[in-house]
Amino acid sequence: MTEVKDPGPTPLEILKEREWANKDARGEVYLGNVLAIRYTGESLEIPESAHPYVLELTDVLKTPLRSNYRLVLTGWDRGSEEEARLGLKRAERLKQTLVHKYYMEGDRISTRTGEQVDSPPSSDKAWGRGKEQSIEIHIYGNVSKAVRFVNPEEDSQ
Repeated sequence: MTEVKDPGPTPLEILKEREWANKDARGEVYLGNVLAIRYTGESLEIPESAHPYVLELTDVLKTPLRSNYRLVLTGWDRGSEEEARLGLKRAERLKQTLVHKYYMEGDRISTRTGEQVDSPPSSDKAWGRGKEQSIEIHIYGNVSKAVRFVNPEEDSQ
């Protein structure tokens, strides 16, 4: 069982902050790792404690303002080649869950293993700080529509 003690900012809060930071960018930009889900043992299923975060993220990504955003699910599992395959299997299972349970469009989601990334995951994860046995959800998109309606002063009140 996975327990969330201090989840930190929500995926929406992280996404809005990254959108605002890229408000002047043109075209698609990397918005970062907005959610990391930590797994235990050999499980392929999303831990129950992660579902509220996944629901919030998918609801936000299905809005017209963010319809161009795409996800890259990175499966981390250090160790043997078999363990690396487990990370990819988890990423692929998460993609299936996003499509079938949360109604995301499958062509907006890709999967990869941590070994396909040039650098290790950052230590400033929004949730699930462990690098091993985790899936990171990275977002890319054109923020021009989303930032038209963001006013950081309103969010701080």
